[in-house]
Amino acid sequence: MTAKIYTSLPGIRPRRLALGMKAAHLAEEIGVTKQAWFYWENGDTMPSAGYLPALAELLQCSIEDLYKDAEGTRAAEGVGPYGETEARDADDAG
Repeated sequence: MTAKIYTSLPGIRPRRLALGMKAAHLAEEIGVTKQAWFYWENGDTMPSAGYLPALAELLQCSIEDLYKDAEGTRAAEGVGPYGETEARDADDAG
C-alpha cells in the first residue's frame, strides 16, 4: 500500500484571499509568526498536524479542503505540482 505524504497545503492562500483575511491576523489567531504562516502558504514548510483543525476553522473549510487548490482539485498522485510525494508504508516493505 502506498501512502501520500503532502509537503504543502495549496488551499491556504486562495481561501485566505477569498475571505479577505490578512495573513498577519490569521498567524496571530493560530499562535504562529507571520513568517511561519507565509512559509505554509508558499509551500516551504508544512504545518504540524495539530494546527490543521484550527486552520480549517479559521479558513471556514474542512481539513481536506486545505489540500485542494483554488479550483478545488487535489494534487495528483506521486510528485505533483504541490510538492507531494509517495511513500511506502512499513507493512509493504519487502
